[in-house]
Amino acid sequence: MSAPATHSLHPEGAAAREAQARRARLRLWFALALAASVLALTAIGSWTYRAVERSLRDSRAGALKAVLDAQAKTLEVWIEDQKLGIRRLARDPGVRQHVRALVEIAAEHGETPERYCSAPARRPLVAQLDDALAGSGAVAFNIVDRTGRIIAAKFREYCGLAMSEQATAQELVPVFRGETRFLRPYRDAERLARTPANPPLARPLVWIETPVQNEAGRILAALGVGQYAHEQFAAILAAARSGDSDEVYAFDRNGVMLSASRTLGAEAALAQALRVPGEGGLTRLAAQAQAAAMGGVPSGMLLEPYPGYTGRAVVGAWRWLPAYDMGLAVEMAAEEAYAPLAVLGTVFGTVFGALVAAVLAALAAWFSAVRLRSEVEERRVGAYLLGERIGEGGVGNVYAARHDLLKRPTAVKLLKPTRATDEITARFEREAQLASQLSHPNMVEIYDYGRASDGSLYYAMELLEGETIGKLVLQEGPLPVARAIHLLRQACAGLAEAHGKGMVHRDVSPTNLMVCHYGGEYDFLKILDFGLVKNIAAEEQETITRTLRLLGTPLYMAPERLRDPADVDARADIYAVGAVAFFVLTGRRMFETLDDLALTSLVLNEVPPRASAVAAQPIPEALDMLIAASLEKRREDRPQTIGEFGDVLEALAVRFRWTQRDARAAWEAHRARAAGA
Repeated sequence: MSAPATHSLHPEGAAAREAQARRARLRLWFALALAASVLALTAIGSWTYRAVERSLRDSRAGALKAVLDAQAKTLEVWIEDQKLGIRRLARDPGVRQHVRALVEIAAEHGETPERYCSAPARRPLVAQLDDALAGSGAVAFNIVDRTGRIIAAKFREYCGLAMSEQATAQELVPVFRGETRFLRPYRDAERLARTPANPPLARPLVWIETPVQNEAGRILAALGVGQYAHEQFAAILAAARSGDSDEVYAFDRNGVMLSASRTLGAEAALAQALRVPGEGGLTRLAAQAQAAAMGGVPSGMLLEPYPGYTGRAVVGAWRWLPAYDMGLAVEMAAEEAYAPLAVLGTVFGTVFGALVAAVLAALAAWFSAVRLRSEVEERRVGAYLLGERIGEGGVGNVYAARHDLLKRPTAVKLLKPTRATDEITARFEREAQLASQLSHPNMVEIYDYGRASDGSLYYAMELLEGETIGKLVLQEGPLPVARAIHLLRQACAGLAEAHGKGMVHRDVSPTNLMVCHYGGEYDFLKILDFGLVKNIAAEEQETITRTLRLLGTPLYMAPERLRDPADVDARADIYAVGAVAFFVLTGRRMFETLDDLALTSLVLNEVPPRASAVAAQPIPEALDMLIAASLEKRREDRPQTIGEFGDVLEALAVRFRWTQRDARAAWEAHRARAAGA
């Protein structure tokens, strides 16, 4: 029998055509779905990009404003402190007596400077002022009478010279009305009608001028004290630098820098104009500030990139300070400010060309991750059988485990293979080695250290039952004073052993202090995470420490660590314990900002509030003073040892007792709330 024909009326031909049509429909639906996905991705990506851009600009604006506000306040405080000192000096009876004698001689022999420049009253006046200003940073001083003549000066070359008309009108006239004035950086050629042939002061100075009065209150002359502008004045502005390109500088109404430049150094003061290289015009920031100096808007924010004085595209903010006839500006490179946008744009642009590959890669990665997770969860590390993962950090994962023979519950920290660089490996090894040298009960105990069969580094430590102080305060709110003292005493005790062995923890924070139920005792504190411990007695740690930069928790870093991460001793831990105490008692951070640039400026420049002013509960005065002392900017002003800190807590513990009954009740209440949640 012949085979059936496969023409249009045959059933097999119809089935083939139906299958072909079905495949065509599937291809069509796939094409439509792909097109819809691309369109949806385009819309979502565009919206996301714009939203991120707006959010980043708002965040950057807030950060720039915070830095500018902090620096303006710091500069104002410094200026007022300088004014207070010179006013006190001008009221000194000896200074008044010598100035009065010189003024009388100058009035009688005004055309003969030698008469008053060599008068007997000059030498004791100069000696007294030299002695009074020693160590203050002052490098020059002068006495100017009502005619604008310098009738006495630290350097003989200036005596007898006259102030310029501009300096007299702008600065001396207000002083002879009774004001104490801050004079922004000037060169001698601007201040004086004629400069000395060999001026002893070649660099720009800032001046504080105040009136000297006689006993009847009549103003006799103006006392001026000068400091080099590149020293304290410039250092205040330079302290705000934290990134790779940001800087704060002062400038005058003509758009000339008055302080040091991050790029050009101290020589930029009164030499570098804020002009666009190759164009000659003022930068946008300088032009806006110049308008403000003439009565315009007193401050501004420039978030659209513009060419700065070095030619590099920057963003910035500025404020005109009319009281000092100068402006303050903060600028940073646009590429640093908006670095996330560049990354986002690159990613967004490559998504379309790699859409299918990305989906396939995601599926493959998911299956691979599931397989790897299963292998990790079940594999053996040395003598330990790993269980569930109970924690994850930047370089390692922590697993609940059990010793194969002892059956002891253990925590095993396993270094991630993807993070096993030479530096990270050295830090991981150092963490285990240093922690194993400590035997204090309040330090986490290290049981074992080694390599897994695949070469991964691990160490085994105590498996603790409890909560970190950070999580406990987040859930419970501020802790009672007695409980806080009880926990802080234990932290001091553990750190005392480390400090005694020449080690500094460097990352004491609420997340690294764990409140445990340990050995049948409640509220037993354990100090965790030795990854940033520095052995200040061991030279071999220098390379690792130097590459750490600012690893750690910035809010709990002492100011000296922010300035130089390698400059650290036990007093940095004391600062951190004080910051933790503030958090535990108030339930609040010392500085409420999440922006690293603003936070760095606040830690460096702002005095944190007293715990007693913030806390909802009464804080004992001794504890309040201890916390404030521990948070001093200068480490010399803090308690010098952790033992001193602990001694104050021990004395307070007599009045604020926290018993095991109290601790057990707190734990039971905490567990009940957790179970109810």
